[in-house]
Formats: sequence, C-alpha cells, structure tokens
Amino acid sequence: MSSFVPITVVSENIQQDIKKAAIAHRVPVESLDFDLLSFETYFKETTDDEWQQLSESNLLSQTTEIEVRSPHFMLRQEYQIRIRPQKPHPYLDLRFTIATDKTKSKVIAIIDPASKIPLKKGVHEWIEEAIVRKMLRHGLLIGLYDQDLDREINRLIIKIQKEGPLNFLYRLPIGEFFIPIPPINDKIILHYKEANKNNSLIEGVSPGDLIIEYIFPKYGRDGRACSGEHIAVPDPIVKYANYIVIDPETVRSEEDEESIRFFATVSGFVERKNGIIFISQELQIESASLKKTGSIETGLDKDVSLKINKKVANEDSVGMGVNIDVLKLDVSGTVGSHSKIQACEVNIGAQTHKKSQINVSENANIHLHRGNLKAKEANITILEAGKVEADVIRIQKMVGGEVIAREVHIDTLYSNARVIALESITIQNIEGDGNNLIIDPHAIESYHDQITDLEISIRDKTSRLQIESKEFIAKKLSFKDKNSRIKEIQERVLIKQKRGELPLKADLVRLQQYKIEGESLQDFSEKLKSLEEDIQLIQEKLESLYEADLHAVVTHFGTYNGHTRITFIDPKTRQEYGISPTKNVTHIRLKKDDDEKKFQMDT
Repeated sequence: MSSFVPITVVSENIQQDIKKAAIAHRVPVESLDFDLLSFETYFKETTDDEWQQLSESNLLSQTTEIEVRSPHFMLRQEYQIRIRPQKPHPYLDLRFTIATDKTKSKVIAIIDPASKIPLKKGVHEWIEEAIVRKMLRHGLLIGLYDQDLDREINRLIIKIQKEGPLNFLYRLPIGEFFIPIPPINDKIILHYKEANKNNSLIEGVSPGDLIIEYIFPKYGRDGRACSGEHIAVPDPIVKYANYIVIDPETVRSEEDEESIRFFATVSGFVERKNGIIFISQELQIESASLKKTGSIETGLDKDVSLKINKKVANEDSVGMGVNIDVLKLDVSGTVGSHSKIQACEVNIGAQTHKKSQINVSENANIHLHRGNLKAKEANITILEAGKVEADVIRIQKMVGGEVIAREVHIDTLYSNARVIALESITIQNIEGDGNNLIIDPHAIESYHDQITDLEISIRDKTSRLQIESKEFIAKKLSFKDKNSRIKEIQERVLIKQKRGELPLKADLVRLQQYKIEGESLQDFSEKLKSLEEDIQLIQEKLESLYEADLHAVVTHFGTYNGHTRITFIDPKTRQEYGISPTKNVTHIRLKKDDDEKKFQMDT
C-alpha cells in the first residue's frame, strides 16, 4: 500500500470510482478509502437541455414539491473526493450499517454496541464523516434531507455521556426525502357487522344507525428516494363504485369528499337481495343452531320478527345452546336444551326443553312447556314439569311443574303441581293427587318489591321523624326561655311609643329576630306534621297490601278428593293457613273474624 499515492477525482459514483482506482493500481478495493472534499447538486426536467445547479441545501428553494415528485424530474450529485489508503481512525471505531425502508425514502444508521465512541473533542465531526462516507458508498444523496443529522449525533453523544457505552443496537435517524403516499383503494365497510359483538346470524339496527360506508378511491403521490430515484405509486384500484344500490324507503345516504355513508331509517336488520340493500323486519329460516346460524340477537328495541319453520320433525328448531333475542319469535318446532330466548312476543308450536330459558316482555304462547318461562301473559296448552312466572297464566293441561302469577287459570290439573298466586287460582277440573294451591303474595316479585319499598320508606321516615322531633323540642324549649325577654322588650318599645319617642334600634332588631325564630318553629312544626301524615299514609297503604290474602280466592268447579292442599300465607306474619277439602267447594277464601283468620268456603 505504500506505493498507492492519493488521487483527487470528480465522481458521480464513488464506489465505482474507488474500484477503478484499485484496479488501475493493482491493490485490493478493501484497502482504499476516501475523503469528501466538496460536492454539488444538479437537477432538471427531462425536457430541459441543461442541468441547473442547486445553490443551497433546500431543494424547494429552486423548485416545487410537485416537480420533485414528478417522474420527469431528474436529480444528481457530483463529488470531489480524495481516494487514499484505508487506515483506522486513531480514536473512533464506529461499527454500523446503513439501512433504508422499502422505498429508500428513509435512511437510518444502526450502530453496533461494540463500537468505541470516545468522548473527545471532534467526535461529533468524526461520526458525521463516517456516516456520510458510508452513505455515499451506498449511492445515497447527501445534504438534501439530512438536516437533522447533527441533532441526532448530539443525542447519541449525550446518551453516552449520561449512561456510558451502548449496550444495545442504536438506531440513529439520518433523514427522509419525499416519502411516497400510497393510493387508497375504494372499499366498503360493513359497520353493522363490526357492531355485532355476539357473532349473531343477523345484525339488528336502529333508525339513524350507520350501517354501510363506501370509501372513495384516492390517488397517492409519487416519491423521491434518498438515492435520487423517482418512486412511482400505482393508481388506486376501483372495485365497488357501482356495488351499492339502496332502498330509499329504509336506507338514506350522506356524501362528502371521503365517503358515502348509508344510514338505516327504520329498525330491523340489513339484507341484500337482487343487488338492493334494504332494512328487513322479518326473517324466515328453517332452524337455528350454533353450527349453522349461531345465535340471533338483535334486541327488543329492533323491530325484527323471526320465523323458524323446521321441516325435519326429529330435530330441534332452536338448537342446543342457541341464544335468540328478537322482538317477535314464531317457532313451529321444538326449543332445545340450554337455549335462551328473549322477545316481546313468542309463539312455540311444539315443545320446550326442561333446560331452556324463555323471557317474554308481553305474551308467550307455547304448546308443550317443560322449561323455564317468564312472561307478562302465558298461554300454555300443556305444562309438563316446567316453571312459569307471569302476571296472568292460562293452562289447558298441567302435569307437575310450578307456576307463579297474579292470576292462574287451569282447565285440567293432574298430579304433583305447585300453583302460587297473588289474587286468584281458577281450576275447572282436578284429576290427580299431590297438588298444592298456594296464595302467597310475597312469591310475586312486584308485590314483594312494593312491600319491601314501603317498609323501608316507613323505617327511614320514622327515623328522620324521631331525629327532627328531638331537634324541634330542643328549639322549642330554647324559644320558651326567651319569652320573658321578649315581653320586656315589647313593654319597653310600647313605653317609648306612648312617649312619642323612637324605640331603640337594637330592641327592634331583637324583636324581628325573635319573630323570625318563632315563624321558623311554626314551619318546623308543620314539617313534622306533614312527615307524620306521610308515614300514616304509607302505613295505611302497607296495611292494605298486608290484607292481600283476604282478597284472594281459589276457585274449583269440581269435587275435591282430600288430596289437594290449599294454603294461604299471611303477607305480614308469614303464618300459613292450610286445608285439604273433601267435598264440592266452588270458592275458598280467607276471612278475618275479630283478630283471627279463618277459611270461608262457598259451594
């Protein structure tokens, strides 16, 4: 290497010129390095004849961003370099690589923690020189996008000063040129599906819900790589421009620069038929199962009716574990185990499994019920060991099971049933044994809650009355002690007035204070009286509710055989009054005779 004499050249491709020098001097290319002496930047449009020299580092000072991003723009640099033998730096051992993103529009230096970076004067310039040399070897432009390089090198040095030598790879940002902006392809966003968190077969929507959005295609912008090369960006892909056609009766649209948004105008679920998107309110399917359809949950606030018409008789219409939540449900077949149904109205043409759960806010009509049902009004053809809670229950045939309602009507009662009511139980015919007919107001949730609320209210108001009564007595006694003082002041004021003199201002002020205090006591007294009246009214209402058992009746239009137990439960004391009739008794009531309650039986 001692035979290689440094040479100065003007280069547009430094790595290539170093190779040429190595070949010419018959030395390994790895043994040569270079120093950058100066450089110039030139640019032009492809239609221009001559290159223009950039007079400062900001390219946009002599051109525009639109021109730089154009494929017709050309950019190059010339470097004056001094090629010399490779030799290690006496202090700095910077081990690093230059990395770019896919488009080469961003550049960073990745510094190995094995590097030796001394905290000496001039280290900043040494690091910068090493980075610039490697950038040039990689064919990258300099001086155009690396304005923050000084700041990033300072950050590295400060980090080493504070924390010591590097322990991990350090990513030092060098800069970014004109990053390409990718195009936006048109697309459709199905918002109504994204809002469906339960993976339901249908997605219920309400008026005003955003259901679908068409995103307009947008052109991107070409870029310019840190090597000076143009980066082409493709045109956007347009697939769905004419895909969405809506039914204006159920869907409306809004448009801006970004997209067209489609909103539901009625409640229901989104459906697409014959290329038209509309909001439907009735769905018909053959069956619902976890495997085929999943759960169907639109909610009671969506006007969705579901009809399930099962054609195969030995399979469930609503399969095991399926959840259904719609406004109205019609099922021609059976409801399977562990299924959960919630609706405003339900009609089931076959049977329900004993481990099914059905909640209906209005009317439920079921042929054969074995599961658990809560409804406002329940109409059941056959109840077989199932449970029903409702306001009014009507059953044609009941075999076992339990019902709880304000009113219960049964055509034929067989064996081992438990019938609980608040007001009335009416049975046309009893053909079995071991039945229990119970009047128990507390078993009715609404009655129990009403009683509980009134009892709590009485306790709270009575406690407040006691506290405020004590306060009133204390204030009243205090005011009583001031009566003699009030009389003295009144007499003094009267004497002054008789003499034609003005009363003392202090006396008048004190009398006014006593007057206000007296009026306050009067208001306090009226408040206590009002509170006492409130407690009395609540107590009267509570006592009226406590007499619910006295207003209830059990009606049977046949003959009791002694194997049906009739029980009335006192709502206040929870005392039970039971009887097992053995004759033809049409109406059984509980009446109060003095302080005792006794059965009254009408034939």
